[in-house]
Amino acid sequence: MMLWSDSTHLANFGTAKLWPVYMALGNLSKYVRSLPNSGALHHVAYIPSLPDSFQDDLKTWHSQWNKASHRKDVTTHCRRELMHAVWRFLLDDDFVNAYKYGIVIRCLDGIERRVYPRIFTYSADYPEKVLLATIRDKGLCLCPRCLIPQSKLHLMGQALDLRRRATDVREFFWEKVRHAREWIYQFGKGIKSKYVEDHLKETSSVPTVNAFSERLGQSFNPPQVFPLSRMLVPDFMHEFELGVWKTLFTHIIRVLWAKTPDGSSVLKLNDWFRQVLPFGTDTIRRFTTDTSEMKKLAAHDFEDILQCSIPVFDGLLPDQGENWQLLRLLYRTAEFHAFAKLRCHTDDTIEHLMEVTTAFGKLVRQFKDNICAGCETVELPSEAARRVRRAHTQTAGVATSNQEIPATQGRRPKELNLSTYKFHSLGDYPAYIRMFGPSDGFSTQVGELAHRLVKRLYGLTNKRKVAMQIGKRVERLERKSTAAPANAESREGSTSTTTDTPDDRSFQFSMSESQNHPIDIFNLIKAQRGNPAYKNFLPKLQDHLLGRKLGRAFDGDNHNDFSDEDRNTLHIYGEKIYQVGTCTFYFTTYDNRRDFDVVNPTSRPDVMARSQEDNRREVPFWHARVIGIYHAKVSTTHSDVRPKDRGVERMSFLFVRWLGAEPGYRFGFDKARLPKVGFVPYTDNADNFAFGFLDPSQVLRGCHLIPDFQSERTSELLPYPCAVARQIDSNVNDDWETFYVNIFVDRDMVMRYYGGGIGHLNQGETQGGDEAGDEQAGPSEDEDEGDLEEEPMLSLPAPAVAPTPGSGDEDSDDESDDDPIMEGDDDDDGRYASD
Repeated sequence: MMLWSDSTHLANFGTAKLWPVYMALGNLSKYVRSLPNSGALHHVAYIPSLPDSFQDDLKTWHSQWNKASHRKDVTTHCRRELMHAVWRFLLDDDFVNAYKYGIVIRCLDGIERRVYPRIFTYSADYPEKVLLATIRDKGLCLCPRCLIPQSKLHLMGQALDLRRRATDVREFFWEKVRHAREWIYQFGKGIKSKYVEDHLKETSSVPTVNAFSERLGQSFNPPQVFPLSRMLVPDFMHEFELGVWKTLFTHIIRVLWAKTPDGSSVLKLNDWFRQVLPFGTDTIRRFTTDTSEMKKLAAHDFEDILQCSIPVFDGLLPDQGENWQLLRLLYRTAEFHAFAKLRCHTDDTIEHLMEVTTAFGKLVRQFKDNICAGCETVELPSEAARRVRRAHTQTAGVATSNQEIPATQGRRPKELNLSTYKFHSLGDYPAYIRMFGPSDGFSTQVGELAHRLVKRLYGLTNKRKVAMQIGKRVERLERKSTAAPANAESREGSTSTTTDTPDDRSFQFSMSESQNHPIDIFNLIKAQRGNPAYKNFLPKLQDHLLGRKLGRAFDGDNHNDFSDEDRNTLHIYGEKIYQVGTCTFYFTTYDNRRDFDVVNPTSRPDVMARSQEDNRREVPFWHARVIGIYHAKVSTTHSDVRPKDRGVERMSFLFVRWLGAEPGYRFGFDKARLPKVGFVPYTDNADNFAFGFLDPSQVLRGCHLIPDFQSERTSELLPYPCAVARQIDSNVNDDWETFYVNIFVDRDMVMRYYGGGIGHLNQGETQGGDEAGDEQAGPSEDEDEGDLEEEPMLSLPAPAVAPTPGSGDEDSDDESDDDPIMEGDDDDDGRYASD
């Protein structure tokens, strides 16, 4: 059994809330279990809250509880007791008996089996983990899974930290809790009195008996130890995306304010984020507001910011050494995010995640010690404004709408705090993924999505006793969904229709066959005379289509052996091509699922194809910007074409502007650098490769290109006004010199560059960049970045120009922590020894 619980507000206004407990069977596929409308999540209970009159009742129960501090302690204790009283009720004698001896169930195959229910995982955010683990919030040991003290939480990822996680596992301290409860209930001592604290403070325990340890451990004969710490799995959404990454991003903004007090770097950051193109249906959304303000952002918004952060932050820090260190940190952060959220793991990816975790922890500590220590970081203007409003609300009782900070209220200093549970929890992901599977299977996002149902049902209630009304409606929906398959089977039995549906994997792309927008080829060439994009348009199109008719392997359409007589054997009916707006490309993802990308020349125009060059380890993919999507009716009388292939055939093709890899630029996971590409320069000679045609079946999928904002816009790559080649921004007559290939746009793209994706094995894709040998290694941190910028501009997508390999060894930058407990700690090893 897999459990989720989370308190949620039922309406945008008012105080109505619900605290559901959901359960799913771990035997179900996670692709079914994670769907909010699949019915796989069962509503187990709705945890009640303490009544509003509880605070008033406390004053009448004990004279000492009139004090605010005492009332707070008693209220917190009662909340814990209420939570575990609910779970004692759920873990009743019948469940414990089934837990011990199993329960016989007749399965769908007619075979009776004895099933032993086990609580596999319990996913909750940190405040609920504190209640479930019966530990105190903000104590000396913050983690519900181990006993590492708060003073050592910042050492996440080090070898000593990993050993402590395995040895200092948190258990329920029965004797200490029993003695503490005796002092409270028999001798009348306070919940936080010295007598109680002497027993519990060291381990951050609380005087509440844990229901899980009691019912599923102590009730056995002999008593057993329930693995409570193993049950409380990490929560990636709250702990990383809304925790560590949000904190890190906020502090980087503070550093930018400290380095450039006039705010120019922050203004550039907001402007560059707005220039990032969206990708997919909702993979990367357009950044419309000022990103640095972080107004009303959800977890997916912070995910988008992280995936696009490297090109945007490049060059914002004035010091080149600090800029390179920041880029490495952002790369490792995005890499950790990608591998921790993989939906399908292998032993290699888990080992890689462990190495990335170590490297990320080290780089964060170096960022704090080197960059943050060199400047005085203070609150952001928005943070200071919120603090002033809160203070005004507490003193005056009303909130102020004025966003300005009073002159007497300065912006307080702020430091990057790494001694937090959320940062510490990142070190648990490799072990828990190996134990329970990919993190999306036990993510709290599943429970968050399940809240949609109860919020929808709340609107159907009369707003009184909503938990009871919602529970009844959920029962009706479950009975209805249970009866639906039986009704569907009876209907299928009465109709004997069968459909032969082709395998989805046979579809590579789909394109409309509409002929609503015909284009006469000769009129097009005549109208676009002088336009560089249409130079040699017809011969290139004939070469492309004839090469496909002849069954030639795609190599960039270098058909230099075609004569005019060969081209004249190709017939385009009506001398017309038909333009359509979009093309959908289907592909198999790394986890052997089917997905698609929709390419539109005006909004999402970039695609990638398998490289046909000899140095595929250095240039694993070709990239192109689609500027036209067409189809035409084509036939040929060429003698080398088989007779059955000479007939009329509708052929689809893409009109593209090619991008090539930047020569001399080294990238890869070892170097913590994204690949770089740029438009192939236009030349007036006949062998111009700037524009060409691409068979849609050669496209692997869409790709996400982000401008290298450090490079300037130039018109030298295409020194002519050409709106068709610049449909993204038709008002400009220049282009960015280079683009970053955003390999972190989604997990499938990461695995295409890393290699080893199960769904990619039949595509022959291998890791690019960092497996090309020592000559492909990136620069060391003290290597001059300017050396790489003086190389020739771009190589062609055809094998005419190969990137010039470089060489160099990296110096390791040792951990700067001086804590004597770290002596002998191998903080850097394996793939990331240079980190």
